[in-house]
Amino acid sequence: MVSSYKAYTELPREIGYAHLNKTTYLKGEIIGYTAYIFDKASHKLSSTATNVYCTISDENNTTIKSEMILANNSVANGSFQIDSLFTSGKYTFRAYTNWMRNFEEPNFYGQILNILDSEAKDTQKSIDSTSKLDAQFLPEGGHFVADVKNSVGVIVKDSFGFGVPNLTGHVVDSENNILNNFTTNSLGIGKFTFKPNSTELYKVILNFNNTEHIFNLKKAADRGIALTINGLENRVAISLRTNENTSKQIGKQNYTLAIHNGKVLKTININFKKSLEVMKTINFEDLSTGINIFTLFDEQNKPILERLFFKYEGIRLLNAQPPQIENSIDSLTIKIPLNNINDTLINNFSVSILPGNTKSYNPNNNIISSIYLQPYINSYIENAAYYFTDISRKKKFELDNVLLTQGWSSYDWNTIFNNPPKANYEYENGVSFKANANDRNISKYIMYATRNNDLQVFEIDPKTKDFQATGLLPMDNEKLRFSAIKNNNATVKPNLYVQFSPFQTPTLGYQGNFAPIKEKLNTINNETPPMYRPGWEKVEDLDEVTLTVNKEAERTDRLKRVAFGKVDVFDDLKRTTSIDFASYLRTQGYKVTEYIGELQIINTRGKSPIVYLDNIRLYNTDALYKFPMDNVDYISINKLGGGEGGEAANGVIKIFTDPTISQNKLKRNVTQEVPVPLTFSSPKEFYVPEYTSYQSQFYQDYGVIGWFPRLRIQEDSNLIFKIPMPKVETISIFIEGTANDGSFIFEVKNISVQ
Repeated sequence: MVSSYKAYTELPREIGYAHLNKTTYLKGEIIGYTAYIFDKASHKLSSTATNVYCTISDENNTTIKSEMILANNSVANGSFQIDSLFTSGKYTFRAYTNWMRNFEEPNFYGQILNILDSEAKDTQKSIDSTSKLDAQFLPEGGHFVADVKNSVGVIVKDSFGFGVPNLTGHVVDSENNILNNFTTNSLGIGKFTFKPNSTELYKVILNFNNTEHIFNLKKAADRGIALTINGLENRVAISLRTNENTSKQIGKQNYTLAIHNGKVLKTININFKKSLEVMKTINFEDLSTGINIFTLFDEQNKPILERLFFKYEGIRLLNAQPPQIENSIDSLTIKIPLNNINDTLINNFSVSILPGNTKSYNPNNNIISSIYLQPYINSYIENAAYYFTDISRKKKFELDNVLLTQGWSSYDWNTIFNNPPKANYEYENGVSFKANANDRNISKYIMYATRNNDLQVFEIDPKTKDFQATGLLPMDNEKLRFSAIKNNNATVKPNLYVQFSPFQTPTLGYQGNFAPIKEKLNTINNETPPMYRPGWEKVEDLDEVTLTVNKEAERTDRLKRVAFGKVDVFDDLKRTTSIDFASYLRTQGYKVTEYIGELQIINTRGKSPIVYLDNIRLYNTDALYKFPMDNVDYISINKLGGGEGGEAANGVIKIFTDPTISQNKLKRNVTQEVPVPLTFSSPKEFYVPEYTSYQSQFYQDYGVIGWFPRLRIQEDSNLIFKIPMPKVETISIFIEGTANDGSFIFEVKNISVQ
């Protein structure tokens, strides 16, 4: 067991989470989100995540929109415009990485969204409950066992899939004798105990909407083991009970109780001997923070019982203090103090501001439940965020009842023993490519600088005739441009065949099972007049404006004023006067030596200057061997090193390239432009819609006041943001985020604007 478990858990896991600005949207609005990628074992931000995929799919699981966003310190933000591709209905938002596709556990994030379209015909829906009930009665551990005390979890849902609150049930035998009673909590969860025998038939009677509903319980087995786990003050009590029939069969058989959390595995030997009950207690300090999965194995390593238990202790929660408000004529500046945060460590907070009585913000999970709970269960837990908001002893008890009903965890023991995951899908670090060259007479190629990547020179292997690069960060349909350099240093247009990875948004094999989202009674319909104007409509297209200023002369003059030494600004004509960078430097009084890929620069005093390329210091100048001037914007030569510090006494040379320079190349036709099939999407500005009425119920229910996806704690330990003066009496501020390398916050602050 132990070796199989180690093999199964050897590959590290990532967990995805996204904070959305709300969950019910109107067509024309913007979905704003911040995505977080965590290491599953440590519950800290991942150290490797770069490429994050976010998609929206319809009820047929057809992807409507998708984008790849660039994570910085495993945090990224983006947005989706709800445009003509959408109509009224349910949609699913997902956030994940390519690496998550290697695992069967639900490590990605998903949330059902409501989209309301005022132009659609049948958007008015009722949520009137019906008399239909779905009730499940699940014995703790998985089996009803005769002649022993059984602990049974209860889930009662209505016809829409939502838990039925405060419902009383009666457990009765075949003669309608009441054996026990129970009442469901606010989310339809309950629990009862009883001692069945193998010949009796038992029922549960529920009264809902003045109708009696009768459900038969499964017949208790003659043989088996019943499991009960109870959390005490600082330890867990485990009871394993069996009956006489089973005791005779198992004799002195040895069992193993395994406790794991997807990374750490501990085992306890279990032997009933002549007893019908085995009791064990485990100190909390011996359990993992978060989910602990208890599994009982027989002597053949066959799992026969499983139960999930949650340890809250060890979750590091941040507390927000009451907000401080500064008023101005047309805006509010809001400061929210956060305690116990080290502002030198990575932190990020996302904040959604909505009217105080909003009905549009109903995420099923928050950042804590998404990291510590959801990835470990097979289904979903309705309103999982509830159990991690204002945590109390009552909520701990209620979550334990929920876990009693979950049965087997998302870790399948058959897969653990027989099919450990393989790294079929790689950790992605930006975009990579492999280029095949067709011209055997060329051995050097240039890839020109892009917005996020510097110019690169490739010396290719004459045998393979290919070259490749990783870690590219092309943005917003940016293209790559290549040139080939002949042996005489002439720059020519190459003929490359380039393959990219990734080349499309990867698809999750397991699409997930997500909690439904409740419809609202006052949905809009096609008779409702337009109550808002999308924020992006405020952006106006301006007519062409012609400026008579000589911008290039102005820029050249500005560069020469701020730089030490000499600045040479290049135009197309000037770039043709030097064959390469070495030739140019010789005209500036430097001795430049080039030999078989090496380049050395010596000044008149026999010393080597410091050299920068696009503000990156080159500790080895060989990268400038045969460096072409085609893409050079300007060069600063500071022979005395003034303003650069003591180590620059031998002078400083700074080369600046410009990837947008193209006229000269186009005339000579020396570049091959290659589209990148999948580029990163830049975060777009979030526009708040304009509303025709700020006093309407429509605005109270669905209005948006603000969204801030990337806030950092200030030195005074405050989150600070500014919003336009709200036109409502109260606002709700939804805060989520992480800081201090492993602490979390999910809080709602309600503020009276008055």
